[in-house]
Amino acid sequence: MKLSRKLGIIAVLVVPAACTTAVSKTQAGLGDAAMAPLTDLNLRRTEVPALLEAIRSPYEPLPAVSCQAIAATVTELTIILGPDSDATPQPEASLAEQAGSGAADITLNTVSSTMTDFIPFRSIVREASGASAHARKLRAAYERGLARRSYLKGVGAQLGCAPPAAPEPNAGIAKPPPKIEYRSNIQPD
Repeated sequence: MKLSRKLGIIAVLVVPAACTTAVSKTQAGLGDAAMAPLTDLNLRRTEVPALLEAIRSPYEPLPAVSCQAIAATVTELTIILGPDSDATPQPEASLAEQAGSGAADITLNTVSSTMTDFIPFRSIVREASGASAHARKLRAAYERGLARRSYLKGVGAQLGCAPPAAPEPNAGIAKPPPKIEYRSNIQPD
């Protein structure tokens, strides 16, 4: 079978799936992209989740020191923050899904950029409207939440708790390199 024919068959199979992914993701994010100027003017904002706002310090004492209490808090934080670095990785997306997701991202970024381009001196407007200050507050709250989850997992590990109250057992631990065994009469110095 000729190469061009093989590529044609692959394109026929991949393009419809990529289009479906791109269309559904673009439809889901189009409203947010179009409303980007309202975010810059601080008329629309993402509120800080109550659990993150309640964290004064990531290292404050635990109200209840038990594996159950730690697991419950870590689970609540994971719902807000997303998976931790020790989580089992998601299976890789297919080529069609990657292509569709990339096309949707380009489209949504273009719409968002076009909508915000009409605001002159955008960074000054964001500072004056308080949008930049709110974005900094939101980012700080998420950083405190990430640090709190890490701290709780460390305490859970010291208590001997099972995940999610402690890190996954082999998460991030690199396997040692294989040892080289010399089997000759002449040994290296």
